[in-house]
Amino acid sequence: MKTKAICSFFVLFAIVAGIGATTPAASAQSEVTIEPLAGSSGMTVCGETTGVECYIPGTVTVNVGGKVIFSNTDSDKHTFSSGTISDDIIGTVFDSGLVSPGEEEYWFPDTIGEFPYFCLIHPWMNGLIIVQEAAAVEETVEEETMMEETVEEETMMEETVEEETMMEETVEEETEVIDEKEGGGCLIATATFGSELAPQVQQLRELRDNTILSTESGTAFMTTFNQFYYSFSPTIADLEREHPVFKEVMKLTLTPMISSLSLLNNADIDSEEEMLGYGISLIILNIGMYVGIPVFGILKLYQFRKN
Repeated sequence: MKTKAICSFFVLFAIVAGIGATTPAASAQSEVTIEPLAGSSGMTVCGETTGVECYIPGTVTVNVGGKVIFSNTDSDKHTFSSGTISDDIIGTVFDSGLVSPGEEEYWFPDTIGEFPYFCLIHPWMNGLIIVQEAAAVEETVEEETMMEETVEEETMMEETVEEETMMEETVEEETEVIDEKEGGGCLIATATFGSELAPQVQQLRELRDNTILSTESGTAFMTTFNQFYYSFSPTIADLEREHPVFKEVMKLTLTPMISSLSLLNNADIDSEEEMLGYGISLIILNIGMYVGIPVFGILKLYQFRKN
């Protein structure tokens, strides 16, 4: 009897210990938090070209009916929008909208599947959310942990090599990161011309980074402009993906402006005064193209009909 009692006690203890060991793994996946990598608004920091995940963690697994927290711990605004940059319609499963630094948005998945997502402002930022039943989640906990540890080890090794062998280049990259953070992504141009690698988009980015941000007045202008631009550009970009006709209209509309801005690529700007002079001249030129010419045409048409 004593032997049976002792055996029963150890069996009961093993069951309780097993329950205690497995419960945290399951409950841990009922709520996950996703954060952007610090400085991820710069293309040189993360993305496919660097092999570094822009979201932490890059791939997460969550229970159906669980809670996904999109927490912006970065210093720039970000979005967490379902889909990929090549999709015609994005944000159909979830879309956080613009999330300011220090703020959070939430998503409660109700469907099993794999859901890629990215940042509308910085489209090189991509992540993946896997939604599974609770039992399936438990089986993948160890595998995800090993993958995360491997990514962390690879990142640490890369950072060590860069620090030991490329100190000067690292300083240059940090300067480029600051410029990228101040500039952000060209959402409307990317949606209009189909890719962030399109020549027109690259032209705008090079103009911003190499010319406008090279002066204090240009940097101040871009800071003010970005606050205004990102208040409406995600909506315009969505409309372009949903309506091909509107996309073609935007392409015709942007082409003259991009052509006029290309004049700055050939300008030798060495001072704040030159930057202001060229900037004001281009603003007047675009006002003439987009406002003056249409108004002149309407007046001529009115006079023609009147006569």
